[in-house]
Amino acid sequence: MGKWIALIVVGTWFMPVMGSGQNLVWSDTLVMVSLLDPVDSGISLIRFRMTQDVEYSLSGTSLVFNNWHHGENRNLVSMLHHLHYRSLFTNHGNIKIINCFSHTLGIQYFFDSITRFQPDENTLDTRIESSIGKNLNFTFFSTLTTRMFNAYIYQTDQNGSLLKTLSASFLTPLIWTFSAGFGWTFTQLGTFSIGLSAGKFTWIRNRKVFDQQKTGIFYGIPKEKNHLFEYGFSLHLLVDKDFLNRVRWNCDLLVFKNAEKPFDLAVKNLIAIRINKYLQTSIQTRLFYEQQVSKSVQVENLLSLGFYVNL
Repeated sequence: MGKWIALIVVGTWFMPVMGSGQNLVWSDTLVMVSLLDPVDSGISLIRFRMTQDVEYSLSGTSLVFNNWHHGENRNLVSMLHHLHYRSLFTNHGNIKIINCFSHTLGIQYFFDSITRFQPDENTLDTRIESSIGKNLNFTFFSTLTTRMFNAYIYQTDQNGSLLKTLSASFLTPLIWTFSAGFGWTFTQLGTFSIGLSAGKFTWIRNRKVFDQQKTGIFYGIPKEKNHLFEYGFSLHLLVDKDFLNRVRWNCDLLVFKNAEKPFDLAVKNLIAIRINKYLQTSIQTRLFYEQQVSKSVQVENLLSLGFYVNL
């Protein structure tokens, strides 16, 4: 009986097979192995590949004044950390799926008054590209952003007491912008895409923000509602360029235009310089404009020097 089983197994191995064998995963790569040609045929067996990288930086600053007459004496200690994760899934053909998670959190401690989390930004980006020509793609883009901790507006009353008013918190607001359209890839520089069909979803989780700010509208959402959906079109520019293996320029510009309202603008621009393997200095500029929040352009500049690692 054992001899018959052995003959059946050997015979099955040499039989012609029209299909493929099982899929194997090796070093984050999906490999297709055919039973017709189990040995190296000179043709690449790789069909799908996934690559990923992680960046982390940590920096600290302290400002301590003594008899300072040139401005406000605000002694403080601050710490800023940044985490960036990126994954790329591609079939080396016409499909790319790119996911990016970015987390930036700063902690500022003022000796005489408050502790606050600023900046506090968490963003999840997903980009799906399907090639339809040289450097031309059909593109789907999605970005979600929210804070993690509460943010307050600090004021003093007539007695000098410190008052704080809630201005934002976790999922308050949650902003989700997504679009479908066409994109152009600029070799070794970045991408530019036009969202011919785009939407923007804003959600307010913490209802206390209406009462504390004594307002009936927050981020364009009436008090009796908790969300707002807008339809329009978008423009997205993403630049990611390295110079001389030490300088990195990353610029992310997103414009959303509702058919009935002025455009919304969000820009993040980062220039980072690696001093050595574990030390980096950077300047990051964030710019926002949304008429429903403020009629002025909001700008924030962050200058940091500290520990850096790339995995």
